[in-house]
Amino acid sequence: MILGIVGSEGGKFTPITEMRARGIIAAQIENYNASKVVSGACHLGGIDVWTIQEARGVGCETEEFPPAFRSWQGYKRRNIQIAECADVVICITVESLPPGFKKGGWEEYCYHCKPTRPEDQHIKSGGCWTAKYAREKLGKIGEIIVIRDPD
Repeated sequence: MILGIVGSEGGKFTPITEMRARGIIAAQIENYNASKVVSGACHLGGIDVWTIQEARGVGCETEEFPPAFRSWQGYKRRNIQIAECADVVICITVESLPPGFKKGGWEEYCYHCKPTRPEDQHIKSGGCWTAKYAREKLGKIGEIIVIRDPD
């Protein structure tokens, strides 16, 4: 079983949501009994980096797909590679941005999903696009896990 785990960059997490994300990553690797884990080698850290760290921590084979260049076309091709390689793609993101996060000219919430229910709302993530691509274009399991803000 090849498991793709993708999601939001490191700056979109607080220490608490990072801890939750790492727990989710470890649980997904175990639940799917992954023989290999693939991710996107995001230069901004976060889910891609934590996924590889957690997988290596349990002795799981890993493969990273860095984008050829830092534009949507580079990220899109990388995301398609992940979706094509993986049997299952999991996107891990957060419900909202942490205080002080400076977004750069993009919509805060996901325009890939355009959620209609408040409980489905999450911040924008290219990982979301990747999970949807795996599900809708390749017929694979593509799941989005949203980490809710602490109470």
